[in-house]
Amino acid sequence: MKINPNSLLSLLKEFDSNINKIRIKNNVLTIGFLDFLYTRGVAIRDKQIDASSYNKIMIALAAVECGIDILTVCKLINWKDFELFASEVMKFHHYVVYKNYRIKNPTRQIDVIGVRLQNALVIDCKHWRRNSYPEMVGVVDKQKERGTLFMKKNKSMEIENAYPIIITFYPNEFQSVNQVPIVPISSFNSFLIDFDNYKQNFFRI
Repeated sequence: MKINPNSLLSLLKEFDSNINKIRIKNNVLTIGFLDFLYTRGVAIRDKQIDASSYNKIMIALAAVECGIDILTVCKLINWKDFELFASEVMKFHHYVVYKNYRIKNPTRQIDVIGVRLQNALVIDCKHWRRNSYPEMVGVVDKQKERGTLFMKKNKSMEIENAYPIIITFYPNEFQSVNQVPIVPISSFNSFLIDFDNYKQNFFRI
């Protein structure tokens, strides 16, 4: 069944309201539409969905998949949604998660850090921009610096290795830059599942 992308866009706009639940409107409430959302991980109960960052990101990705312009969608998503989504996925995979981690002297901030089995994933969330290769090199170099500072200033955490990672909203033409993975948010779950099999290929601090 073909889904009207404007129905997804309208649903996405509902998340701007200060509410916990969003009721799906009757004019789009069909079995096909509900199945479409369900297969993308959006749980529906009593014709309602939770107004969570997880659901918001999944509906945003579905809207892009169905043809809504990426910039239109990204204007409806803020950095907090993006970081919360990444955090929840990591928690599901048994990572201890730190959001908006601050480093002093020099002052730096890391969007999300996930720690598991003495490995730290040091994550920078780029929630909408398409970057050229030179721009991505700059992004990667800054994340390497933040990861290095994190390791120097947190020896008491007994972390053996830190891996800088860049997460993007939209698939990027670069899978990695200077051995730092560039991961679209839609692939982040599978990236974590396979991480231990490929980590030897990644830049490590």
